[in-house]
Amino acid sequence: MLACSFFYRHFLVIISLVKRYSGNADWSWLLFVITGAVIFGSASFNSSAQAAETIIFRYGFLERSLAVNDLETFVETGAVSAELGAYLRLLPLARRQQLRSALQERLRLSPVAVAQLLYSPLGKELLNQAATIIQTQARHSNTYALRAALITAAADPEGLTALSLIRHYPSGSIRVDLQKGLTILKNFQATIRETETILDVVRRQSVVDEWQQNVPAVQSLLYPGGGRWLEMPWVIEDRSPRRLQLTGQPRTIEVDVYLPLVAAQQLVPVVVISHGLGANRHSYRYLSQHLASHGFAVIALEHAGSSTRQLLSFPVGYTSAYTAAQEFLDRPLDVTFVLNHLSEFPEQLHPWQGRLNLEGVAMIGQSFGGYTALALAGARLDFEQLARHCPSSILNSFNVSLLLQCQAQMLPPRTYHLQDQRIKAVLAVNPITSALFSPRSLAQLTIPVMFVAGSDDTIAPAVSEQIYPFTWLTTRDRYLALIDDATHFSTIGEARDNEPVMPVPARFVGATPPRSRAYLKALSLAFLRAHLLEDETARQWLTPAAASALSIPPHSLSLTHSLATPMLDTALDQLAVTRRDR
Repeated sequence: MLACSFFYRHFLVIISLVKRYSGNADWSWLLFVITGAVIFGSASFNSSAQAAETIIFRYGFLERSLAVNDLETFVETGAVSAELGAYLRLLPLARRQQLRSALQERLRLSPVAVAQLLYSPLGKELLNQAATIIQTQARHSNTYALRAALITAAADPEGLTALSLIRHYPSGSIRVDLQKGLTILKNFQATIRETETILDVVRRQSVVDEWQQNVPAVQSLLYPGGGRWLEMPWVIEDRSPRRLQLTGQPRTIEVDVYLPLVAAQQLVPVVVISHGLGANRHSYRYLSQHLASHGFAVIALEHAGSSTRQLLSFPVGYTSAYTAAQEFLDRPLDVTFVLNHLSEFPEQLHPWQGRLNLEGVAMIGQSFGGYTALALAGARLDFEQLARHCPSSILNSFNVSLLLQCQAQMLPPRTYHLQDQRIKAVLAVNPITSALFSPRSLAQLTIPVMFVAGSDDTIAPAVSEQIYPFTWLTTRDRYLALIDDATHFSTIGEARDNEPVMPVPARFVGATPPRSRAYLKALSLAFLRAHLLEDETARQWLTPAAASALSIPPHSLSLTHSLATPMLDTALDQLAVTRRDR
């Protein structure tokens, strides 16, 4: 998204706990759930010196405490003290066990990696937001304490747990502002309902648009083509005047090139793949190979300032917000430089000299790579839009990607010309958009654009980052694909041994990676054939009927060409009326 970063994880644990029970109208036990979630969240941002022995829940002028020993006993043996029992009585038996399991969960991560992430501008912002709810015994917010506890607890041989983090907090007590926590819960419940309402509109629109019943050979999109290809690593250094003018420093770019072995006289279409934050050029190897087998030359870049290696290389990673902001310029410049260098036909590419069609290039990007693709297509950063969205609390918006998007505010607010006229089509997977681009920005696009969204994406939520921005598009050829049950990580491929990878717990990867990857292969191939090769037959594969034919429930695929903002707003208005009537 923002591909994976560690400081997202405990925020997502809270979301997964609350989302599971958000439909229940019994606020008495719901109050306990948010309490338990905040315990877990507070444990996620604690620090060491003296051990915290008490958790104090504050609601306005009222306070109630709970001994950490009571929690530890509950986790280790299941025994419940009288004080803890006062809370647990509000929670059904099955959910007590789920809470106990959540408190037992261990993450085994390097304290160096945790430090790298929490010292990044994104990590600092999340700690600042968490500190408004979690305070020291003296009622002080302390982000340093929270960060130190995380790093120290990560060094525990048994792994990082909620209780170990509480024990490392440098205060005799941890104070939790329950009133703020409940406000966040109410907002989250509303967000869940609104999200489901909008997703249902998208699914219904896909059915409404379904005019074509017979889709020829759509399953063939899932299978490798008959062609062979050559995979070649390539490292180049960009010292171009444009790079130095915009960013002030050169940049080393690693690339994997996939070249199809086709007839000598055949002009080969080119596709560039841009990974998300914390990923790398290998993240979509499976897709690169699939497209190469069908005759496309694929250029998979690694963006040095936002790759897996960069985020794990403490203390070399982001040391300032401005350094992070530079990546919004560096990424598009990476692509333009590589395309320029390809046109010069370096020695490695001599056999393909004159055979790569560099005047009609497609971009595929995921998360931060989705931004990269849209910027290259002509969507300009809108600093007025950034000002409207930032600073933003993800604890209220439930949009983790804003932590990244708002870093762009550190750039000098002027017009950046990042468009590359060679980009003729864009497929953006889980793109981050809402703060970076305005309706005016995305309306500037005139080339074919496809957005791919996951219904369970908690990093770049589908509604705010893909569905509403899709309604801002005015280009003739536009598509919105929705993969049910897919998360932000579901389309990312598996790493090979010895390749750097950001660890993501299985629950956040979701249950659909093989199916989601298959859908992406089919969508990409159909989109590229239709809009790079101008294959009219392929347009039959870019229909709701084709998506329906590819779908294997319960992880269905929906596809629509049109969606209007008033349609979404009307659905939300109807939801509001229904809730009022209740």
